[in-house]
Amino acid sequence: MENLEKIFWGKTRYWWILLIPGIMLIPCGCWFLFSPSVGYFTITTTLLWMLILTGIIQFIIAFNTPRHAHGWGWWLAGGIIDVFVGFMMLGNIGFSAMILPYFFAFIFLYKGVSNLVSAFISMSYHNTWWLYLINGLLLLVLATLFFLSPFSAMIAIDFLIGCAFIYWGINLIFFALDLRPDKKKEYEYTLEEAHQ
Repeated sequence: MENLEKIFWGKTRYWWILLIPGIMLIPCGCWFLFSPSVGYFTITTTLLWMLILTGIIQFIIAFNTPRHAHGWGWWLAGGIIDVFVGFMMLGNIGFSAMILPYFFAFIFLYKGVSNLVSAFISMSYHNTWWLYLINGLLLLVLATLFFLSPFSAMIAIDFLIGCAFIYWGINLIFFALDLRPDKKKEYEYTLEEAHQ
């Protein structure tokens, strides 16, 4: 189990690349919360560019994660999907504005279930398993709110998107800190490989 902890997420020295958008998302979320008059198309365009940025960040992490680490292929696949969908949806903003709440509802649903699974898998060997559990439950609640939010209630959608940005930023900050390699364990892992 200890080896799984070392390679489960694919520890990388570029963990700070996820930290930067996490920090940037929090003020963006506050801006959406306190500016309900912001146009829905502006929100749509901003979210799509953030999706593309997230895909590029996943590319960087995938190409800088050791190939023996479990999960590096998921980073690459996620980056390809995010960039592709982001550019496709930017091509038709009207359609994107119509389906965007449902698109993000499915993303939050997937991430929520993924975090719950991660919490239960890492319960026996990871000290912060409860953060994944709370994160998964909150993401499921957020997904439900996105599914139930009607298009006519623009203030509700602005509010939900503002909350999602703030929560997404906090989530990325915690996740980035979890990806940071532990120098002592990395050294022990290298010594262990040398003795084999």
